[in-house]
Amino acid sequence: MSSEYSPPIMITDSAALEKAAQRWQEIDVIALDTEFIRTDTFYPILALIQLCDGETTWLVDPLALPKPQGLIDLLANPNVVKVLHSCSEDLETLSHSLGQLPDPLFDTQTAAAYCGLGFSVGYRGVVKTLAGVELDKHETRSDWLQRPLSASQLSYAAEDVHYLLPVYESLLASLNSQQRLSWVEDEMLGKLANSRRAVPPETYYTRVKGAWKLDRRGLAILQALSTWREGVARQDNRPRGRIIADKDLLTLSFLKPPLSMTQLQAANTLHPRELRLYGEKVLSVFADIAGGDDKDFPPLLPKAIPREHGSMLKSCRQLVVSAAQELDLAPEVLARKVDLEFLVRSIAYGDVQLPEVLASGWRFEAVGEALLSHASELQAAASGE
Repeated sequence: MSSEYSPPIMITDSAALEKAAQRWQEIDVIALDTEFIRTDTFYPILALIQLCDGETTWLVDPLALPKPQGLIDLLANPNVVKVLHSCSEDLETLSHSLGQLPDPLFDTQTAAAYCGLGFSVGYRGVVKTLAGVELDKHETRSDWLQRPLSASQLSYAAEDVHYLLPVYESLLASLNSQQRLSWVEDEMLGKLANSRRAVPPETYYTRVKGAWKLDRRGLAILQALSTWREGVARQDNRPRGRIIADKDLLTLSFLKPPLSMTQLQAANTLHPRELRLYGEKVLSVFADIAGGDDKDFPPLLPKAIPREHGSMLKSCRQLVVSAAQELDLAPEVLARKVDLEFLVRSIAYGDVQLPEVLASGWRFEAVGEALLSHASELQAAASGE
């Protein structure tokens, strides 16, 4: 594919969409990207969908076509591989806006990592390495909801998919030669499954940084507050932090019930506007928890790794680094810090087990089995056996 390309075809009406959709149903693979805005909303606002079949680039305007059926049919077509780069936010956006995920899916960022090109390599980086093209960095903070889109925006949008197919072909050849295509295919199935899995609002509290420091009563308060906030954010389509920030929810959860408005104000945690809008709700949560039964409170969250177990974490990390070097992969492709912390925490608290991502599949063979054996040895040494 040449670095020069024809101007993209803008699709803003049903007739143009139908014509393009006829072409999309005849191909085996297509590059796909989205532009969206999420500055002032809980849900992303889909602003543009870009597609390229290697010859033609299309830009579908979802503001003019809120339900582009021909595109939705393409996303669902099991015979057309949809190629994206770093697809997590695209999946969320497409799922929310169109009600359909791109399946089957091929993420070039994941594939690049499995080909030894580095962890979380960006689009510009993978295009430079595999297509030999240096892309300009522009329009990254553009207003994609404006109409008409500028010539610069149209060029940037087209550029984001123009090089994806040659990158895909190069990665596919490398994966096949290294017998790693199944790794990527398994990862893609996992990404799609995660995107289809609804996250219960009542579990958000486990994602609040520092929540592990709370006792069970504090966790009950945090869970109730974050569940309520999640409902408000989704109903009003507002970012969580525009209601009450995570750090403030955590601070509130350390306060002891019963709690009065005077005490809440004196705690100086909530902004005056938040206090006026949500103070009574916060007090009602504290009142409910004060009258609640301890047995109904959430269990304690896993604590931070004890400082004296830092050497365990370091040795597990070194084992992963060694395994990664043998496979010519970034260590993070095999196991992330959170995975190793899970393992070391299990050693520290007497029940050695691997995190789910390392407990089966190719990662178990590549490093999980060795980590499990190493962890058992560390636990035996720590207990003096």
